[in-house]
Amino acid sequence: MKAKKILLIIFFNLAIIIAEIIFGFISNSFALIADALHNTGDVIAIVITYIALRFGTSSPTFQFTFGFIKAEMMAAFTNTLFLLLTMLYMIYESIGRFFAPEVIAPEYMIVVGMIAVVANGVSAYLLHAMGVEEHHHHDHDHEHTAHHHGDANITSAYLHMLADALVSVGVVIAGIMIYYFQIYAIDAVLTILFSLYIIKHSFPLFKRSFLSLMDANTIGITPEELEKIIFASGHVASYHDLHIHQPSSKLNFISFHILLDDEGITLRECEEITCPMKEKLKKLGFNHILIEVDTLTNEAAHQKCVIAEQ
Repeated sequence: MKAKKILLIIFFNLAIIIAEIIFGFISNSFALIADALHNTGDVIAIVITYIALRFGTSSPTFQFTFGFIKAEMMAAFTNTLFLLLTMLYMIYESIGRFFAPEVIAPEYMIVVGMIAVVANGVSAYLLHAMGVEEHHHHDHDHEHTAHHHGDANITSAYLHMLADALVSVGVVIAGIMIYYFQIYAIDAVLTILFSLYIIKHSFPLFKRSFLSLMDANTIGITPEELEKIIFASGHVASYHDLHIHQPSSKLNFISFHILLDDEGITLRECEEITCPMKEKLKKLGFNHILIEVDTLTNEAAHQKCVIAEQ
């Protein structure tokens, strides 16, 4: 049922995008085209949500041992890069049109804009209802993390659709002003404002997706916080090979290699050292934790072997 609702939302918005682009060119309105491009970005985001719902539980394979967890950020990066470049071009064109306004047919702006308000409003309503339903299930489920992320994802899509509806209201108002007062420059002004709005809200996701693809640490833990956790037991002499990254909006990865100064340590004692580390890291939001354990003597022997092989 949830996937069907999202498909319905995608259908609504695709129809609006096609209508806005066609009638944007017919009416000579850049504002309609800018709104269409904005809606295109949101539709791609909703498609990603749909794919996540359908294939999010797919198991990794021997070839794709991580599964397809980076697909979300790859799509987000491509989508936002396209939007940013397009909006910059729209601003460039609109500046020229502001100083040399062209005649615009406002009837199309008003009619298509009103249809977009309805379609985006219905989409926002359906997503809001899904978010409320997800929150209701969350209250009766012990799997906190999975439901929390799902709720946040749907809520984000709902806010996008709500913003689209408000932007479409702006298109209608501009069409009315052109119809009654022949203020054609308002189309260029509105396009610039829409473009700046889209750039402002797209850039954080562009930056976040780029850093994710670069395996950068964007989780927010400081070196001091991490070292306090690692050296808490008193048996850890040092650590290295630290890797922290966020491959998707739901996963926080951390891995590192610790060296123990105790030679006769048992497996049980190793677990007594690493388990508290993992618990503290989980509280900080990490849900994929890998800790490799070694002793100083064994590490030194390993280094000698490496040097000898070279």
